Amino acid sequence: MHMCNANIVKSDRGQVMVIFALVLPILILFAGLAIDAGILYVTKAKLSTSVDAACLTGMKNLESGETIAGQLATDMFQANFGPNPPVPTVTFPTDAYGDQQVKVTATANVNTLFMRYLSQWASVPVSALAVSTRGKLVMSIVLDRSGSMSSDDGQSALVNAVPAFVNDFDNIRDEVAMISFSSNATVDYAMNYNFITPITNAVNNMTFGGGTFGTGAGTQPILSTTVGAPLSLAKLQDDSVTINPGENVVRVVVYFTDGLMNAVQDTFYCQGKGGNINNTTLVNYGGYDASSGTIVGFLDPNSYNPNQPNGWGYCNSPYNDNCASGLVYNSSGAICMDINGKVVQTFVSQQYGAQYLTRANVTAEAQYRAIQTAIALRTDAPVPVYIYSIGLGAGVSPATQAFLAQLANDPAYPATYIKGQPAGEFFYIPNCPSSVCTSELNTAFQTIAAKILLRLTQ
Repeated sequence: MHMCNANIVKSDRGQVMVIFALVLPILILFAGLAIDAGILYVTKAKLSTSVDAACLTGMKNLESGETIAGQLATDMFQANFGPNPPVPTVTFPTDAYGDQQVKVTATANVNTLFMRYLSQWASVPVSALAVSTRGKLVMSIVLDRSGSMSSDDGQSALVNAVPAFVNDFDNIRDEVAMISFSSNATVDYAMNYNFITPITNAVNNMTFGGGTFGTGAGTQPILSTTVGAPLSLAKLQDDSVTINPGENVVRVVVYFTDGLMNAVQDTFYCQGKGGNINNTTLVNYGGYDASSGTIVGFLDPNSYNPNQPNGWGYCNSPYNDNCASGLVYNSSGAICMDINGKVVQTFVSQQYGAQYLTRANVTAEAQYRAIQTAIALRTDAPVPVYIYSIGLGAGVSPATQAFLAQLANDPAYPATYIKGQPAGEFFYIPNCPSSVCTSELNTAFQTIAAKILLRLTQ
């Protein structure tokens, strides 16, 4: 007798339901954790953005006092956070070097949706902290006081703009120097604290006259630390401040002019100087624009007086555009000669070697030395220098504008911009002389101040 095997079909529906019932709470828990984690993340991001904005606001308004700066920082925090913001804590400590800081902290308690079923996670605190340090500023201001400043409104505009500019900075913690130039250049206020009043007085008392000796020493050492090349005088002033390892310092040079630099400083053996041909004489030479043809002027910058510029000698030789008859050193007719008694007809160009004393050669050399000095500033260690340049009036031709932008390493001029070196900016003030000259120059200086202050608080 044969028996048939019956297929017994078993239903697992009941088992699935049991498993689903067991797993569902876990799935809900993970979903809830994900939602709560998202809420916490969003709150943390809002807090971070808000304390950052508050910190920068407080730093930018420190000059108004800590009470006002703290209130403005709180207002900025609340505006960024949105509805129901927590109350931030704003304090004003200093770092190990005495640099001013603004510290903003805030904590928000987040009520969870799913984690609240665990009583200890019903409310989770989320915190954020931002600290902004205002670095110390080391800055040299280089100002043109040439004769053309009197006719293109540059004199009155500068006297108005510079005092307002230096008032933007910290008179106690920052250090600022002022150098001015015409046919010579001088340090009017050596790098120091408490600079606002003396620099304001120095600008108000400047005498405007002479040419445009605005260059640097180039790759050679500066020949005079008192009446030397103005860009190099600025470098000496910036370099005079000791920077401690790890100290937050921003170094700046602000260069202002209303024309093209066209003079160079070197030493010559000038007969008549003390009656001894072996005495070297510090001489500024060049000083004439293209419209003056081949004229090259000379002066002893140590004895130069813009009100009585009688120290000038000059040459305008028809012989191959050089001083074939000798470089007349001063109004008394003293002739410059080399150590062997030969009349001076050439100078040593850092770019090309021996060059005849022509206006074009000297102007090209002046620009080359300035560019080399600017590169030295921007690559200085341990802290490089940012350069901001300003050109005022019709005397600043398009070619001169491009040159001043090159000094500043302005990225808006890609043909001369050097990537990897600090990027400054060039500002052109075209409407001088006019009724808006002063306001436009003020705007340029205030824009530079804002950019410097932003760097100080980064």
